[in-house]
Amino acid sequence: MQLRRTGALIGIAAMLGLSVQVAAETLAEDAKKYRVSIMTTLKGHIGAASMTVRGLVDDNGQLAGHAAGLVSGTAELNNIFQEGSAVDDSEALPSIWEQPEKFAAAMKQAQEATVAFQEAVAGGDSEAIGAAFRSMGKSCGGCHDDFREEHDH
Repeated sequence: MQLRRTGALIGIAAMLGLSVQVAAETLAEDAKKYRVSIMTTLKGHIGAASMTVRGLVDDNGQLAGHAAGLVSGTAELNNIFQEGSAVDDSEALPSIWEQPEKFAAAMKQAQEATVAFQEAVAGGDSEAIGAAFRSMGKSCGGCHDDFREEHDH
């Protein structure tokens, strides 16, 4: 009986220890690295989609994949701007956290624009795809103009 009780207590302690690890707060440096990874992925999908939309490379089905990647990446925007994560050489401006409603609206617009682009790609009309791509680019600029540090590259 004592052995069974000890085993149960060890099991409970192990679960509690595991739940503490899962609930641990993300470090600011890690949050920034994650954000940079997501934004780099978005940049890659936008660049590749741009080349396809402009006819610089043939679309062998990859445009739909890039559109899906953009939808997935912009859906993650709500999770990658942890307060206090503007560390090191972060391009994130304090206005992100000072104007959360405005920032949330800009992120929502970008998310909606990527969904519209994905829908246009699925429809296959090249004019609609081009228009949706340009609209998506403008929506990205809505965040970058007000919430990202200007840079030369």
